[in-house]
Amino acid sequence: MKFEYEIGNRLRNVRESKDLTRRDVEDQTSGEFKESILAMYEGGQRRIPTPRLKRLADFYSISTAFLLGENPGMEAGNQDLEAMLMSDPKYSDDEKELLQHVIGIIKAKRKAEGKD
Repeated sequence: MKFEYEIGNRLRNVRESKDLTRRDVEDQTSGEFKESILAMYEGGQRRIPTPRLKRLADFYSISTAFLLGENPGMEAGNQDLEAMLMSDPKYSDDEKELLQHVIGIIKAKRKAEGKD
């Protein structure tokens, strides 16, 4: 159940970073994702089927790769960068902006060094 727990933890962090309750998700998905089922997914007590994982990732506007634990690299798109930042809901908006700025600097440095 370790894998389910890791996915569940990411699901919870993303939901919380968007200031949504499980009830909000249930309401905004017209009941597709019931509050009680989300609690089981987030707690790692229930395996989420791939099609449902994809629909939930789409709802949160993040990639399924992020939810599956793939580390978004420095060359990843903005969607994965935002997912990476959302993985820790304790980041403030200022901290998120700073992280995006630092990543931009690293990308510019790589490009200047011909490593792009």
